[in-house]
Amino acid sequence: MINRLFLFFSIVIYYPVFGQSKIFQFWSEMGVQGKINKKLDWNVSLTNRFHDLNLVTTFPQMSFKYKLVDWFKPSMDYRFIANREENGNYTNNHRLNLNLQLEKEIKRVSLGFRFRYQYSFKGLTMNYEPEFDNAIRLKPSLVYDVKGSVFSPVLSSEFFYNPSSGLYGKRYTRIRSFAGIDINFKGPHGLQVGYFFDKRINLPRLENRHVISLEYTYNISRKTKKKESN
Repeated sequence: MINRLFLFFSIVIYYPVFGQSKIFQFWSEMGVQGKINKKLDWNVSLTNRFHDLNLVTTFPQMSFKYKLVDWFKPSMDYRFIANREENGNYTNNHRLNLNLQLEKEIKRVSLGFRFRYQYSFKGLTMNYEPEFDNAIRLKPSLVYDVKGSVFSPVLSSEFFYNPSSGLYGKRYTRIRSFAGIDINFKGPHGLQVGYFFDKRINLPRLENRHVISLEYTYNISRKTKKKESN
């Protein structure tokens, strides 16, 4: 079963798409997270996306996640997004994400599935763009815990669906696949490095984005526990 799951994610990530333009970007994210109580977590982060050494998108985000049970964790995110247009001007946008996260562990493998409904307001883009407009997003994921190692391989694929009744509505518009490594340091520091293959589908302007990503998180709760144990 595990081999079949790895094969599925590998096909989705590396399946070639011809006749599309190629874009190369670098994404960075820095965040701080902690706990309000045993069931409620919070997270604050800042994400920057670069293309040709220019900042093309930046957004701070505030998130809250509630653990109903170990395998089900709903959450909500708020983002303020600044996106660079082709003329060099930045447009501002607000977005809410409503997430339902399902998780299941099978031996050393963690399987996940996230359902996300994103709602954007105040200045939607003139042409439909699945990154910034209203969308439903489905994301299966897989993490493998390597015994005796701080490195954990991560695979995921996310499918964007436009639920509106407009020109490009009622269709899947983007597939975003990821392969990376979680580096599990002892203490409050967390790091993830990886590669995104991001492709638009069923839209008039098709493109492939190749993205190198770097994500750092500082967990206040882990630091507090360490001090208490001392």
